[in-house]
Amino acid sequence: MTETGGQPPRPKRKPKDILRFRGDRIITEDDLDRTFPEDGEESQYGDRRRHIFHGAVLVFLVALLVAAVVAALAVMRGDLVIPGWEAKQAAGGPKGCPAGIYDYPDNGSFTLNVYNGTRLEGLAGQAAEQFKDRGYKVGKVESVDLIRPGTVAVIVSGPAGQAAAFNLQRNLKGTSYKPDTRGDNSVDLLVGTGFKELVPEELVDQTPGSISCPLLTPKPAAAG
Repeated sequence: MTETGGQPPRPKRKPKDILRFRGDRIITEDDLDRTFPEDGEESQYGDRRRHIFHGAVLVFLVALLVAAVVAALAVMRGDLVIPGWEAKQAAGGPKGCPAGIYDYPDNGSFTLNVYNGTRLEGLAGQAAEQFKDRGYKVGKVESVDLIRPGTVAVIVSGPAGQAAAFNLQRNLKGTSYKPDTRGDNSVDLLVGTGFKELVPEELVDQTPGSISCPLLTPKPAAAG
């Protein structure tokens, strides 16, 4: 019995659980987050890993392209020799250095084409003028692909122009000869950055001799 009315107090009702429906608990978003807490992190990590992989592939491809360009330039300059490549190049034309002994022909007996093998503007014209002053019959004066830095000049002719090439080597020291298959006696002079001036005319050796081919493989045969 109580002092207020004589009736015993009613027990308090337990708050209704709104997350239960017919005895089963309802799964909420918070429950899912607690159950799978790393989903977002794994997705971000996967994206980051893919970005790193793609970046590494891109860097590798760029490096490969740069290496290929550098190698190609080295081959063209002659600084890099690829085994077997020279043999294939030589298969379609003459190879080796002429081993004959040549008489010194007259300066005006052949056509001389002068080419600038450098980025120095006007170099071919300067060289052509020096040869004209000595009575050479100058044909083309143009620019061509770059040749190895420091080269004085490369002389190119067919078999009929080998004596003319010998003439040029006596007038311009430090040159190298390369043969081609042309049928006339014309000669091409590819001037490099090492070109300065001709041998003084009074000092030109006009006695018979051989051609020099330091850039060719195989090396020149010894004159007999």
